[in-house]
Amino acid sequence: MARSTSIEPPARRLTDGTVALRLRRASDLGAIAAASHDPETRRWLDDEPMDEEARRTSLARADEAWRNGRGAPLVIADAVTDEPVGIINLQFRSDDVATVAYNVFPENRGRGIAPMAVQLLAAWALSDLRVKRLILEASDGNTASIRVAEKCHFQYVGTRTETPEDGEQQHTTVVFALEGLNSALG
Repeated sequence: MARSTSIEPPARRLTDGTVALRLRRASDLGAIAAASHDPETRRWLDDEPMDEEARRTSLARADEAWRNGRGAPLVIADAVTDEPVGIINLQFRSDDVATVAYNVFPENRGRGIAPMAVQLLAAWALSDLRVKRLILEASDGNTASIRVAEKCHFQYVGTRTETPEDGEQQHTTVVFALEGLNSALG
């Protein structure tokens, strides 16, 4: 589901001095595509690795997500060099409920980038976009993403266990939520 209206990109630069969130550019696509093939990324994300067709249409699909209110795809960039270090996306379930999804590129992991980016995105979504509830979901084995949720003051909601139709192993997802402006986002 999407918002009932389009989403306007941030009116101000979203940065904490270390990372910045910005719109995707053609020059980011090589790094995004390379990260989509990373084994650790593949371990946690359901998205298929970016092939040439996906790379060719990536910017148009990102623009469409903003236009139709479905999502707000952004790049996590180094605040000084503006080089892409990851991606982050706000995906809307309704006008006032959205999920947060992110991926820090392999060479930038372990530097605290994900919590900084999630805090910037959450502050913007809760204030400027008037989102009432942000949801962050992580596989129960993804301790790094669970720590990000906790560092960003998301509250544990529960778990959801799914059994794939193909009979493969069950998958448990841990669900966290951040409500309104009652969090310590700064």
